[in-house]
Amino acid sequence: MMLAPSRPTAIAGVILNDIGPLIELPGIVRIKGYVGKLPTPRTFKEGAEILRWWFDAQFPKLAPQDWLAFAQRTWREHRGGLVPDYDLKLARTLKKANLERLPTLWNQFDALARVPLMVIRGANSDMLALTTLDAMLARRGELEVAVVPDQGHAPLLAEPKLIRRIAAFVASCDAAPWRIGAAIPPPNESCSSPQ
Repeated sequence: MMLAPSRPTAIAGVILNDIGPLIELPGIVRIKGYVGKLPTPRTFKEGAEILRWWFDAQFPKLAPQDWLAFAQRTWREHRGGLVPDYDLKLARTLKKANLERLPTLWNQFDALARVPLMVIRGANSDMLALTTLDAMLARRGELEVAVVPDQGHAPLLAEPKLIRRIAAFVASCDAAPWRIGAAIPPPNESCSSPQ
């Protein structure tokens, strides 16, 4: 969203994964509580247990193999051990964040008016509220929405139906000369309809 106001022609399409113009305080407080603070596991299996302990409420229906895959996306092997596989600078950014005055990004969202846009929301999300999603839809009716059942922030993007839907959206961005008012083609199959 941040690129849209300054370089709108540089964007062929946008997928927002469980984020929008308003960030919910409970979600950012939860994330601030663990980013950069997770214990370092000795094995991916141990990592899966750490993640299950922290995120079971957000992802209540993940199977053991899903937690293991989650761990393999969270840490990577390096010099005989596991290290975080995400930007640790995020913890510093969150530490400085003013939680009493969270930014709103409606101007940046509105700057995406000429760009195909897909929003993926975890049904258990504490970052992208349904009221925010409804406001996004009200501002921009051609928005494509996928709601991922039984997942919170951020949806894992691992289900085959969702992957096909994302691929179709990306292909439509590459294939069509998008213009003002052009509708995004309907998906062939859905993960879930907007709630």
